[in-house]
Amino acid sequence: MVEEKPKSEKRWYVIQTFTGHEDRVKHAIEQTIESKGLKEKVFQVLVPTEETVEIKGGKRIEKVKKMFPGYVFLEMILDEESWYLIRQTPGVARFIGTKVRPSAVSDKEMQRVLKQLGKEERLEITFEKGEGVRVISGPFRGYTGTVDEVNAEKGKLKVLINIFGRDTPVEVNFEHAQKIV
Repeated sequence: MVEEKPKSEKRWYVIQTFTGHEDRVKHAIEQTIESKGLKEKVFQVLVPTEETVEIKGGKRIEKVKKMFPGYVFLEMILDEESWYLIRQTPGVARFIGTKVRPSAVSDKEMQRVLKQLGKEERLEITFEKGEGVRVISGPFRGYTGTVDEVNAEKGKLKVLINIFGRDTPVEVNFEHAQKIV
């Protein structure tokens, strides 16, 4: 994960902060950049997030979650001044690396993080095999059954519904099913 490159080259670094304070720290760093004239040394402040969709009670709830809770990414040229000013920003616990020098994130690792930011929203699975569900829309609306299979990629469930005394497998979208409590 650590790569050695010339000190004057811009690289990605990671700072640690308190979980839940990432956006506040990002804002504080951006203010420090503005007030201390660090625009030529700090280029991006990034709190990687991803959109998830959770199905609760048959309703889609969209959420934005932090990919790396407690961490903020900085694209910067690291020198004594920029290192000191970022460390002194309220909410910054420490740079990731040794006490003597922060470690830069490798280009390969950072490309993976940036690529993941471009991905589509992810469906958060709240259904498990064996639990009871009620179909709330579609041709099997009103029927209850047991989850037999969960297909997260397609956002579908295979539900065993008792029709005419036999368990019949039926494919249902996540948002068309509701857990029976």
